[in-house]
Amino acid sequence: MNKLAVAATAVIVVAAVATWQRFGTSPREERVELLDPTKVEMIRTPGGLLEVSAMEKVEEFGWRTSWDCPLVDCSGLPKTVSKVRVKAHYGYQIPLAAEWRLEPQGDHYRLTVPALQLRQPVAFDTATLAIETDNGVFSPAAAPHRENAIRHIGAELAQRGTSAAYLDAQQRTAEKTVREFAQKWMMEQGRKPTRPITVLFTGPNPL
Repeated sequence: MNKLAVAATAVIVVAAVATWQRFGTSPREERVELLDPTKVEMIRTPGGLLEVSAMEKVEEFGWRTSWDCPLVDCSGLPKTVSKVRVKAHYGYQIPLAAEWRLEPQGDHYRLTVPALQLRQPVAFDTATLAIETDNGVFSPAAAPHRENAIRHIGAELAQRGTSAAYLDAQQRTAEKTVREFAQKWMMEQGRKPTRPITVLFTGPNPL
């Protein structure tokens, strides 16, 4: 191929490219939204309470009624004692603030939420309620004693439900629920989390 033919071919190629760029398909450019791994994400929450864990447990406690004598020592007189047994249903919640902060911490996000709160009054299954009473002839009357024992079931269950042992037992389940809540929110907003989320409970009952 001589120089004239090469030059003619080059002119045709350039003209074809110019025509294609003018009238044909051209590359399309647009901005792509990415999740900045160093950015603090704000999770908007609707308010109210989020139930994060629950537990069923058969509880037993004792109730004793004794004589009260203003002038003499009555400690030696017979007492009325009952053992109360019932299945309790504990529910634990956290309040939803206006928003939560997902803060990047090394290879994970840290999400700080309020401490667990026990849902009160604690529910219990009356069908499982059993009371065994031990009293003698000179013991305080059994009927009022048993009524008082029943009245104190709620307070007893609330005290146990807010104990450190019970709160600690709910930590793993509560963390999982909060983590799933945060991940679902991010997915719904089109913000797929790029690193795992660590949940930290704070407040008067930290875990």
